[in-house]
Parts: sequence; C-alpha cells; structure tokens
Amino acid sequence: MRPDIRRLTAAATLVSLIAVMGCTAGLNRPTLEEATKQLIADGDKLIASREVAASGKLAVTERAEKDTESGCIPGQVQRFFRAQGDLSGAPDVHMPYNSAGLMQSVLEFVGYDSVVNDRDLRDENLGLSVVRNSKTGLTFTLTVRNGQTPNIMIVGKTDCYARGG
Repeated sequence: MRPDIRRLTAAATLVSLIAVMGCTAGLNRPTLEEATKQLIADGDKLIASREVAASGKLAVTERAEKDTESGCIPGQVQRFFRAQGDLSGAPDVHMPYNSAGLMQSVLEFVGYDSVVNDRDLRDENLGLSVVRNSKTGLTFTLTVRNGQTPNIMIVGKTDCYARGG
C-alpha cells in the first residue's frame, strides 16, 4: 500500500473507533445537558488557553446548540463544539505536531486521556490528537496542518444519547 493510502485507512479506522466509543452507553454518565455544559466549558477553556494563543487564532463555529444524529445509531443524538483558525507565523514543519501536543496537554490537565497516538499519521504537515474524558463521555479531536486553511480544527463531542433523554 502507498503511504497515503495507509494514512487514510488508519484515519478512517480511528474515526470509526471514535464513533463507536461515542455511541456506547456507560453507567453513571452525565445527562446530555450536563455533558453539553461540560463540553462547552472544556472547549472554552481550551480556546482561551495560552497554548492555543501560542499556536494561532481560533474562533468557535459551533457551541453545542443543537442535537445531531451524526455518528449515532438511529434514535440517538449528540452535540458538537467546533472551532477553527489559522496558525500564526510562517509554516514550520514542527508546528502542526507541536501545536496539537500543546492543545492535548491542556485537555489532559482537566481529565482527558489520549485515545490516539498520531505517530502513524504524523508527517511534517499534520499534527493530530484525540483525547477522551471517560467520566464525562466527551471526546476532542485536535487537528493542526500546514498547507490548508483553516490550519487548526477542534471538534469536541458528547457521547450519543437517546433522543429526548
């Protein structure tokens, strides 16, 4: 297999894994409303961090306002927190990996664990981190890349919940 196809296959596998994890019900998990409040708080904390400021400037594009069935089984919904922006300064081959790692450290400090090790996916133009808080059922995917805009994309999401539950 060509290296690009391996990367795409690995990325597709990771997305599938995260989708399955997001739709798995757990015991003693927060309600959708509680998880949404925590998702927004953690996303805002990340966006306001000096680690993000050192990497670039971001704007929130979705603040978990609405239910979506994306990634859930029929009859279930989840909510998303999304932000995007651009790296500051000239492109640097180490910037994507370093920036994704800095953002990951902010979330690890508030209880998230690394789910995906990006060593298989990393190249000079891509930094990727996926972290999950098993207590709250929240997952963040942090993507930083050179050569395409927006350079920085953050997607946080809740687990899937029964509609109306």
